[in-house]
Amino acid sequence: MLAVGATALLSGCAIEPPPTIRQQRASESAAAARSSSSQLPSAQPPSSTPSETAGSARPANATETTQADATHANHIPTAAPYAVPAAVVHEWLTTRTGPATPTAFLTYDDGPSPNITPQLLDALKQIGVHATFFLIGYRLEQNPAMAQRALAEGHAIGIHTYSHDYSYLYPGRVGNAERIAGEYDRTLAICKQVLGSDFECAAFRYPGGHMSWKGLEAADAALSQRGVSWIDWNCMTGDSEKKPTKDAAQGLSMVTSTLAAYGNPSAAVMLSHDSFGGYVSLQSLPAIVDLFRSRGYGFGVIG
Repeated sequence: MLAVGATALLSGCAIEPPPTIRQQRASESAAAARSSSSQLPSAQPPSSTPSETAGSARPANATETTQADATHANHIPTAAPYAVPAAVVHEWLTTRTGPATPTAFLTYDDGPSPNITPQLLDALKQIGVHATFFLIGYRLEQNPAMAQRALAEGHAIGIHTYSHDYSYLYPGRVGNAERIAGEYDRTLAICKQVLGSDFECAAFRYPGGHMSWKGLEAADAALSQRGVSWIDWNCMTGDSEKKPTKDAAQGLSMVTSTLAAYGNPSAAVMLSHDSFGGYVSLQSLPAIVDLFRSRGYGFGVIG
């Protein structure tokens, strides 16, 4: 827990679910339920070559750590040079350590969405960096093509539960291990159907963040048994706070201040969103990338 800036970081994925999610989840889930598994498009083998303009810098830790396995992974093989195993990123976050040369991990939660996600993919491609997308299962059922595109363009895919339902996953603010692990399994099965049977995912993000809840030891153990590491964050755009950032300048300022509150770590894991409130993160992306580049950061994805 941070001594400085903890409140800002804790609110990054909203202790209470964003109203747009709570209000729309019922109708979205109903639509997803009407879509049988036969309606999901068959997984197409993704291109093994990301777009020419989208090459992320290889993290300097490549010789220090084992790279993420690209054979059965959450990214295509050509993303392996800039993919860092989730277990390594988890350790950096929990021990407040990092690689010798700074590496930034841009992460986007709560998608895929039909509006923000394609614009974000376009922007990432134009700027020339890659990101990690933590997907909600029922939204993946609704927007499978967006996840297929993200994977094919060299981004990494993480799991963010199936429902993103705080009251179901954390009754009384205490983690329910069976429900959390069950939603990981359910979403992984959807990923395999949409993205390919050899898709595997070792990167998991708790809705609201691990830092926000009690009694997660059993859930952590269940995930560990599956070879999965949970990933929080140490900086953010503030696009889903109770008082969210309103424009690109505020988004950049929030990243700068939360990064400083954490001690300007060499492993910067940025929380942002590609659903609903994600317009601020989309608008601030060029300035955020410029900020990290000016400080000597390369860019990686979480494998």
